[in-house]
Amino acid sequence: MSEVARTPQFWGPRLLHNEGMILDTERLILGTWKSSDWTEFRPIATDAEVMRYISGGAPWTDDQIRNFVDRQVKLYSERGFCRWKLRAKALEEVIGFCGVGFWRDAPDPEIGWWLARRYWGRGLATEAAIAAMRDAFGRVGLERLISVARPENIASIRIMEKLGLKLECAFENEGVRLLRYAIGRSEYSSRADPLTRPAPADKSAGGGPPSHGRGL
Repeated sequence: MSEVARTPQFWGPRLLHNEGMILDTERLILGTWKSSDWTEFRPIATDAEVMRYISGGAPWTDDQIRNFVDRQVKLYSERGFCRWKLRAKALEEVIGFCGVGFWRDAPDPEIGWWLARRYWGRGLATEAAIAAMRDAFGRVGLERLISVARPENIASIRIMEKLGLKLECAFENEGVRLLRYAIGRSEYSSRADPLTRPAPADKSAGGGPPSHGRGL
């Protein structure tokens, strides 16, 4: 389902005493994870439609879900970024994730998103991805981002293109055909749309150490 066109509002990163780092948008809060959050994420990671272009529709096991959440806790602690936990402001429930992590053994950080099915088609993934990318190129200071998707995942590819990522190559992994999109910091900073420019670094925001470059 295509996303509804809109012009969301954004605020800078900030630290909350009980929540850690958060990024604010008009409708969403992108925040850090706690290990116990895996139970709230479980309904999303076990939904066959959400997992359609991730695992061919196979639900993740509880161990996979726990491991994913624990990886985000560790990544944020070590690198100052992660695949942020997404909450809808209106309901304050976990509706997915959006942010930067690493795809398999790829050396470049990868931006990605999952969204609970009932929130599809509202422009929320795009809204979250703009905020996450601004933070990655601004506060964190990353130099390059990639994003990987199956060719048939048209909705995600459209979001990548809205963000300014360009098709870099097609490749196969474990027999699955994939597309890799990419954008560099200089390309991102030169975009005309001010919402897709990196926010200036805010030393008061804290949020963990800066990026150490490549790999994890």
